[in-house]
Amino acid sequence: MVDEGNTRRLAAILAADVVDYSRLMHEDEAATVAAWQAAIC
Repeated sequence: MVDEGNTRRLAAILAADVVDYSRLMHEDEAATVAAWQAAIC
């Protein structure tokens, strides 16, 4: 069974990661898209 405290910590980390990713993408959207395309190909 998963500890509720650990679940909350993981949710906080995930939320922070999404916010940071969104900020970086907003700062340089073209480079983000290019990096995604390079990683896929």
